[in-house]
Amino acid sequence: MANQIAEPDLAILLTGAARVVADRLGDAVARAGIDDMRSSFGFVIRALSERDRTLTELSELLGVTKQAAIKVVDEMEDRGYVERQPDPADRRAKVIRLTGKARRVRRTALRASSRLEAELVQDIGEKDLQAMRRVLLRLLERHGALDSALAGRSRATW
Repeated sequence: MANQIAEPDLAILLTGAARVVADRLGDAVARAGIDDMRSSFGFVIRALSERDRTLTELSELLGVTKQAAIKVVDEMEDRGYVERQPDPADRRAKVIRLTGKARRVRRTALRASSRLEAELVQDIGEKDLQAMRRVLLRLLERHGALDSALAGRSRATW
């Protein structure tokens, strides 16, 4: 009797789906000619897409230590994704600002996300896609992550 493979558990399904999304976004960015993008940069780009932020604000928003945030920001600055500018509200502080390169990454990733969603609608229909959204929103709500998702933020995992 052949061994049957059991249906994957929910954790594997969600982790696999997240990997598919990350890979699709990464591939789109690479095709756009940006070959030095790292996944950790995406969290920072998303966090700075609304406005410039200080390092303290950025680390709090991402849920990482200031030391972890500065390490990524330094690397991003070296690669031309962000720049530091004097904070107009506090001459002692600096704000971190996205460059044109980072904004191009953001636009490319958003287009890739829209294409992925359109493919899902084609595959499963609008009704099932909306049901999937409701389930994911409920999962985030149950675990205290809904407000961040609704604000377009995801916690960094670096």
